[in-house]
Amino acid sequence: MNLDEEILEEIKKDNIGVFNRLFEDTYYQLYFQCRKMIADPDTAKDLLQNVYLRFWEKRMDIDIRVSLSAYLSRSVRNECLNYIRGQRDMVSLPDSADESWGVVEPAQNENDSPEACLEFFELENRISEVVEQLPEQCRNIFKLSRESGLKNQEIADKLNLSVRTVETQLYRALKNIKNHLYEYLQFLFWLLFLQK
Repeated sequence: MNLDEEILEEIKKDNIGVFNRLFEDTYYQLYFQCRKMIADPDTAKDLLQNVYLRFWEKRMDIDIRVSLSAYLSRSVRNECLNYIRGQRDMVSLPDSADESWGVVEPAQNENDSPEACLEFFELENRISEVVEQLPEQCRNIFKLSRESGLKNQEIADKLNLSVRTVETQLYRALKNIKNHLYEYLQFLFWLLFLQK
């Protein structure tokens, strides 16, 4: 039995601690993946919340034939695509020339408390602060990947680096962010989990 199978077995036994660790280990990578497809950070967080909650609710029926991270990544991609398809069906032309095209205001969930919204904004600000404190090369690579949406090979070509260097710097950036934001992850997990 490999590590992913062991983790899934523990989650199927309702081991919330193991699920919490899986959440901590995968959240930022999946959040940035989601943001590549979804511009609005609040919507991205909501979609990611749906993925984790669905994973927990259907844990007894999950049969993973790939790694847990690949399974969750595919789940995030599908969640984003379903959201985009739904938005496309609801698109209408602006009523007046004053309405701006392509600018999406953050959607407020009517169930979100002001405290929850404030915590989310604080988390986002904290991530930005941590990213700005990264070494210059690491920060530039991270921003090109997560904010500009460039693939590792594109970043390597643009900065005249090896793909391996890009991968290493992205790994270091994510590890750094995770280490600095551990307490926020704990709060965020329970906030997301208990809101349903």
